[in-house]
Amino acid sequence: MELILRFLDNRLGIDFTYYKSNSIDQLFPVSVDPAFGFSTRFVNGGDIQNKGVEAILTGTPIQTNDFSWNVSVNFSKNESEVLRLSGGLETLILDAGNPFFRQFELEIGEPWGNMYSRGFERDDQNRVIVNADGTPSVTDGKSVLIGNYNPDWLGGISNSFRYKNLSLSFLIDIRQGGVIGSLTNAILASDGALDVTTIGRDGTLVFGDNVFGDLEVVKADGTANDIQTDAETFWASIGGRNAPVGEAFVEDASNIRMREITLGYSLPSSLIDRTPFRNIKLTLVGRNLFFFSNSASVDPEVIVDPTLTSADGYESFSPPSTRSLGLNLKFGF
Repeated sequence: MELILRFLDNRLGIDFTYYKSNSIDQLFPVSVDPAFGFSTRFVNGGDIQNKGVEAILTGTPIQTNDFSWNVSVNFSKNESEVLRLSGGLETLILDAGNPFFRQFELEIGEPWGNMYSRGFERDDQNRVIVNADGTPSVTDGKSVLIGNYNPDWLGGISNSFRYKNLSLSFLIDIRQGGVIGSLTNAILASDGALDVTTIGRDGTLVFGDNVFGDLEVVKADGTANDIQTDAETFWASIGGRNAPVGEAFVEDASNIRMREITLGYSLPSSLIDRTPFRNIKLTLVGRNLFFFSNSASVDPEVIVDPTLTSADGYESFSPPSTRSLGLNLKFGF
């Protein structure tokens, strides 16, 4: 369903779209016992439904012969749900992702993009359990839901200004929600290369107190944890490359960034009247310039791991973010 409205001689506009789509019998890779002579088979994924809204509000608050200001605000939100899996399955584990850090699981009634990893063991009151040596008790397998990589919603704000022959525009992108898991941080923590690993190197680290203070941590008898350990022992127990506790290294992917700024100047007609050109415009363009805020320790868009078929929601020694500056010269005939 699409709704398009224009008011005030097109100086105010609203574009609204509601959609619902179903993807049926997609092919997904699934691991099998190597004793069969192969390691992966493909299965049909059943029925996955997506529904959501997209909205754009545009306006021209000021418009004169010499000056104009145009603004656009966009918003989109998508909700997915696994409605059916092939073969009567309730859960389907996918191979896409790092086999050591996390795995995707499709579950009937749940959204697409749920990620599972090793996590902290908890009691029936959802309190994290600590071992006798002060390290966390962790699950044997990747059985803990660490989050969904899909954003709750996306938005953007675009402004463009013109004063005579000078123009300026900028675009701000907003992502709210979704998570990424960082194998980089898991390895660096185990190696003692993160700032947080300096806490308790003298043997005064207390899980749930001076590290992971947002968790309620208890000993086997249910009393609050007060067992001291050293940072090397603690981080080695949950970090590393081969079997890290993904729950400890998952980050919020929300961010607000300056996506693009352009500054342009059109040569006045008096300077090009005797040329074959109708107009000449020089524009300076900057892209991905900076963050207003970023909840993660890395750029959530730069989560490259060339060994994976899919890097969604997963980061492994990603390269630094790059900014770009460009100069554009445009000739009109």
